[in-house]
Amino acid sequence: MRQQYSSYNECVDFFKSAQKSNPNLFKVESIGKTWEERDIIAVTITKDIAAHDKKPALFYTGTIHAREWIGIELSLSFAKYILEHIDYDPQLNAILDKTTLYMVPCANPDGFEYSRNHFAFWRKNRRKNPDGSYGVDLNRNFSIGFAPNKNYVSNVYSGPEPFSEPETRALKDFFTSHQNITIALDYHSQGNVIFPAHNFIHEDAEDAIDLNILASNMAEEIRKESGREYGVHMGKPPVHLISGSGREFYYSQGALSLVVEVGSRNISDYIEHMSENIDENIPALMMALSEVNNYQKENALPRVDGFIATTIASKEITLEWDYLDDETIFFEIYRSKKKKGFAQASNRIGMTKLKTFTDRNLKSATNYYYYIRAVCKEKSSKSPFGQMVGVRTEPAESMFSKILYPVASKIGYVGEKTKKNSEHFGNNSMFVGISEKKGECLGVAGFSLQTIPENAIITEAKISFYPMNRVAVQVERYGEWRVGQMDERTIDKMNSFEDIKNAKMLSYIDRPTEAAQLAQGIWRTYQFAAQEIVVLQKSLKRREAYFKMQGPSSLPLDRASQLMQWDIGYGKFSGGLTYRPKLDISYTIDEARLDLASVSEFTINEDNIKDISLNSGFDAKGLEKFACMEFDLTNLPDVETTVVSKAYIELETSKIDTKSKSLRFHIEMIEPIEGEITYEKIQNRSIIERIGYDVSVSDLQDSAKQRFVFDRYTINEMIELCKKDKKVLFVISASSHKDVVSAEYVSWLDKKRVNRPNLTLHYIKKRKNPPAQVENLRYSFENGVIKLEWDNPDDESFQGVIVVKNPFKVPCSPYDGQKLYGGKDNYTYDSFGDREIHKYYAVFSYDDVPNFSLPTYIEINI
Repeated sequence: MRQQYSSYNECVDFFKSAQKSNPNLFKVESIGKTWEERDIIAVTITKDIAAHDKKPALFYTGTIHAREWIGIELSLSFAKYILEHIDYDPQLNAILDKTTLYMVPCANPDGFEYSRNHFAFWRKNRRKNPDGSYGVDLNRNFSIGFAPNKNYVSNVYSGPEPFSEPETRALKDFFTSHQNITIALDYHSQGNVIFPAHNFIHEDAEDAIDLNILASNMAEEIRKESGREYGVHMGKPPVHLISGSGREFYYSQGALSLVVEVGSRNISDYIEHMSENIDENIPALMMALSEVNNYQKENALPRVDGFIATTIASKEITLEWDYLDDETIFFEIYRSKKKKGFAQASNRIGMTKLKTFTDRNLKSATNYYYYIRAVCKEKSSKSPFGQMVGVRTEPAESMFSKILYPVASKIGYVGEKTKKNSEHFGNNSMFVGISEKKGECLGVAGFSLQTIPENAIITEAKISFYPMNRVAVQVERYGEWRVGQMDERTIDKMNSFEDIKNAKMLSYIDRPTEAAQLAQGIWRTYQFAAQEIVVLQKSLKRREAYFKMQGPSSLPLDRASQLMQWDIGYGKFSGGLTYRPKLDISYTIDEARLDLASVSEFTINEDNIKDISLNSGFDAKGLEKFACMEFDLTNLPDVETTVVSKAYIELETSKIDTKSKSLRFHIEMIEPIEGEITYEKIQNRSIIERIGYDVSVSDLQDSAKQRFVFDRYTINEMIELCKKDKKVLFVISASSHKDVVSAEYVSWLDKKRVNRPNLTLHYIKKRKNPPAQVENLRYSFENGVIKLEWDNPDDESFQGVIVVKNPFKVPCSPYDGQKLYGGKDNYTYDSFGDREIHKYYAVFSYDDVPNFSLPTYIEINI
């Protein structure tokens, strides 16, 4: 297997050969010597090589850890791709016309050769240490966050001081002498995850949005190529793990910096796995190269500012933003259902020169995330991304929605070989799958359904989990993770492996997640199908629901672990509430029905009005006669707390007086008539909307009773009329395809008014307006942590608050930032926050729909 990989000498020879055959495209230079006197080569690739430093550049480093061979192999393959495509690929030529690629294919030549020829698992370089051992972990030897230690034999021994090693000095000197570098990619293995650089504080930097989108765009290119889903994971900065890394050093020098962890093994089967890992990462590298020009350090377009949602409805969202006035600028808007979504042509929803955009045809009760950037056509460049807008559309007109979180004591995992399963609940990550050490492990998540009415009718549900680490999932195409609802009545102890293993399963949710789709740092959502909703519906009577996540139950021959780690949102190992599993339920309730017979009916002709009559058609002179009917909505409950879900008028014909059958009839809801009703006023009526569809004489002969159904707009307009005047007027109007029709009509009312027109309304009780805002929002410091306090409103509809933090702007919705708290308390803590960093805190009160109030907010560290 190892012989299929290139040696360091073969790598150097290849690039020197490329330089010889393509001197205007390739340049090879030595940027330093290793302890064993090997040259550390850097390769420059661009069109017009002499002008390389005049173009913005991408800095590629590979195999800084000796056993992670992907770095050197990918550099070779990408260079070969360039050589093979440069003659005819317009995209590649356009990129290399204005962009430079710097590659250090192997940042650790000594260690790589030692790994290749002696000890495959070797990680460090080959410095001789004071105790006679060898090696420094070069990716702990940079200056940012450097953590000194004297454990020389440790795999992460950081060296005597920052940049003590010739390899890291060479990288530092090359990088700092090339100020045109805007993006840095450091290739490692393993994990199938992309790690954006840390700023070592618990607050997002302004360019965190660019780091995440760059990583997500690269991940999307990989997914399109192979179906494999890479994670994007920044998370809390684990200083002891990432101290002194190259990624943070390059980031500190002003470059967008990512670590790309490729594959599930350091030295994998070349044909079966490594070749696929290389192929899928070539388009990802191309994507990163295409972004280099947009982050040039001089003459860059400014970032869009003040990006917010000004209107949030059930099916549409209006966005607005600030930017300088410039006729050459337009804006690209992208939409994603993932917080770490990509921004490409496939999810670009708008391009506009305005500073506002309305996104329509959305799904109700759904989370959406929007990204924006400015584009200058004259400069052929784009700005960095404006800060993301996170929103959730309102529930549909007759719907409610709830996001439920598991009870702390009922979320965790049970292991076949672990000794203290009870301690895993509410205080650890959730490990699911199998390993030699833990045996088979099963995840458990229990939710209380107390806040959902027992009579709720569930229409949609989904359950989501946050994968926080997939390094131990060492197999690409082996195993799957699925979620199912258990019958808790068959379980004696929730912390018993045997009880959970043998629990009766009521249903499995959605499709399983295959190993290659496990994406660290990206929420995994399982959508309930109709039959799975039926099972959940029955759980409402028991007021709780329990779910089991299970992974593979056996290991392949040569692996020790196939174990996925999920965040439970509780305990010191978690990311807190933001990453807690959630059960998202949309529901409605049984509708009430109100049947209203018309209170008055009249036919109006050119010369008279006839009461207790509903004739529509044409008189002997060919003039239209109108059938008018009025309904009294006095008995409709309070319109501020009532939602009419359906409405329709039913009419029954009592007489059809026409021979030609050319007549058609439709119903109109019209504006109220001021003063005395006259024929002229009805002729010149202001039509609000037509109701339903036309009916013909033939339709009436087939069925005397006809139903005219209101659309949503008409229902809303009827409610608005009801607020002003409890009576609503409708007109039945006739038409014909003939030029002249006379003495033909249809009567819609019998003489005794037995079958009067009927207006049927289906409605539910549902608030339309949010509760009052909280007041007196304030902050203080308690034991070094920011404490927020506020006064909850004295409002009977008040159900609780959501507290959100955003470093860049006032949150425009409860989803526009990091969620810190949800509940009825009047205080919370920002446990992960940096007390010195500028930020906004916003508190939104909500009712049971939920309707959210406007934010009450506070700005600190201005």
